[in-house]
Amino acid sequence: MNLEESIIVLNVNLKESLVKKIISYTDFKAKKKMKIRGMGDGGTLDTNQRNVYGFSLTDESMAQKVFFRHVVNIIFTYLPNYNAKFKHNFARKIYQVDFLKYKPGGKYDIHIDHDLSLPRTVSCIINLNEDYEGGDIVFFNPINNKEIKRVKCKKGTMIFFPSNFLCPHAVEPITKGTRYSIVSWIQ
Repeated sequence: MNLEESIIVLNVNLKESLVKKIISYTDFKAKKKMKIRGMGDGGTLDTNQRNVYGFSLTDESMAQKVFFRHVVNIIFTYLPNYNAKFKHNFARKIYQVDFLKYKPGGKYDIHIDHDLSLPRTVSCIINLNEDYEGGDIVFFNPINNKEIKRVKCKKGTMIFFPSNFLCPHAVEPITKGTRYSIVSWIQ
């Protein structure tokens, strides 16, 4: 299997009412830029590398618990498509769910999602809208950093890929409009 085959892109039908609620809730809650987490730290704010507003769902409110349950149901509905590709079911538990809002200039430079302090096995991105420009998700070869796959996300695009060093990826800058997405990691 080559690296490109480890990236599964699906087009899923998301309920319009749920999408509207998540976008509205994200607009209400996403007041701070997201930090870059890793290596056991609380995160660092580096808008040169990651420039996105968002928040992680927690148990702080009933609304967040309800949204978490909806996202988990969506992911576990489509996760068998990823697990079947690898002939075993290793991804079983949602580690974290973030709601993200990329405004013009918003981006996330090349990175991987796993390190020793973040027990992530599979990464999942769910795109919620398509009325924006830019923001392609680009995957790179880990050895030479050459582009191996580019995904222009539409509403309902869902991407599963290994969180480890084999799948460095980036979100290109938004040039117009606002991109809303959900990111989650599975152990």
